[in-house]
Amino acid sequence: MTSIKGILFDKDGTIFGFSDTWADWSVSFLTALAPDDDGLRRSLGDMVGFDWDTKDFKVGSLAVNSAVDEQCELLASVHPKLDAKQIEEIAFHALQDTTAKPVCDLDMLFTGFQSRGLALGIATNDFEDSAHNQMRDVSAHHYFDFISGFNSGYGSKPAAGMIHGFCEKMQLAPHEVAMVGDSTHDLEAGRAAGVGMNVGVLTGPAQQHDIAHLADVILPDISHLPNHLFGN
Repeated sequence: MTSIKGILFDKDGTIFGFSDTWADWSVSFLTALAPDDDGLRRSLGDMVGFDWDTKDFKVGSLAVNSAVDEQCELLASVHPKLDAKQIEEIAFHALQDTTAKPVCDLDMLFTGFQSRGLALGIATNDFEDSAHNQMRDVSAHHYFDFISGFNSGYGSKPAAGMIHGFCEKMQLAPHEVAMVGDSTHDLEAGRAAGVGMNVGVLTGPAQQHDIAHLADVILPDISHLPNHLFGN
């Protein structure tokens, strides 16, 4: 366990509760895409795995796993008026009124990691600017040495580019890094990069059986990570 020198976190469903954060955004986003067409709004939600009636997400869906640009391209393929770039702009605008809800006391958690000299990073399939803004909103931005989104130049998960970027910046080998995430895309990226530890958490839509085949360990949430790594 002590060979881990850096931890790379997914953001949504890992640092922030997935449904608590993204359900409200999805309602705003889909309403903006189809303000006067309930049928189209529901159809667009179904395409990415968001149920308009329950305000919940389908496990393994695009809304949970894929990068924002991938979702926008798919939605544009059926939208009667908007192209992918216009939809992406609407998606980013909807984020401005979205409040991310942490899964635990982030200050206590990240202070503890920093005191042990661990490098910390974020690898998200969200916009990079959104990740920076949300971490500032919860006064946790300063803990991170590396924040990457799908549009940062490293590609998106499940490819290993963001993990390799973190390793290069922090001068770490992949086996010295723990990848922490709630989805198959997060843990597939960890496997592709050859990380030292793939940690699954259950604060997103996925249940234990959905990610067990990819995780070295599955924890209820990231607050349990120090005990698993250090025994306290």
